[in-house]
Amino acid sequence: MPTISSTKQTLRKIFKEKRSNLSALEVKEKSRAINENFIKNLLPKIYQKNSGKIFSLYFSSFNEVETADIADYFQKNDISFSYPKIIKQDRYLDFIKTKKDQKFIANHLYPRLLEPFNGEKTFPDILILPLLAFDPHLSRLGMGGGFFDRTIEFLKNQKNSIITIGLAYDFQRSREPLAIENTDQKLDFIVTEKTIFPAS
Repeated sequence: MPTISSTKQTLRKIFKEKRSNLSALEVKEKSRAINENFIKNLLPKIYQKNSGKIFSLYFSSFNEVETADIADYFQKNDISFSYPKIIKQDRYLDFIKTKKDQKFIANHLYPRLLEPFNGEKTFPDILILPLLAFDPHLSRLGMGGGFFDRTIEFLKNQKNSIITIGLAYDFQRSREPLAIENTDQKLDFIVTEKTIFPAS
């Protein structure tokens, strides 16, 4: 009988292949639709201007949903946001608050990942994160490093409440429940091209 770990590895292979088959134009067009759906339909429900809430975005890689339109909107509307920084394996992520002259460099462990070079550390209130797949219960399948699962657990212990939002293409939805472990963190919302899935 397959273990949870082996089942996850099989699913990762399937959904990685689906995502890698996207063309650059498809990534851009689908990402634009997802970003627009978030900005128009979810952001007004979870954020009030001057609330002091801090978001976290991410730099996309491996055909993940891009977040450039969200970042532009945040900057134009003076919404505070940050980017994650990997310090070492088996640890939660640090977050660096974004400033106008922020410099970004490749991560020392994962050269294809860009992250802030330096800056003010912060604890975000609302995390926007990528994924490989999600299910009807908003369980998330990531790349396997466990960084976001550890980080969500850590932030929940640091703050009274946080909101977690996954950005995903429609085809990343698994109709069947994903195999999950005790350390896996469910999300509060998933935003796709046309739909916003709330936690049930």
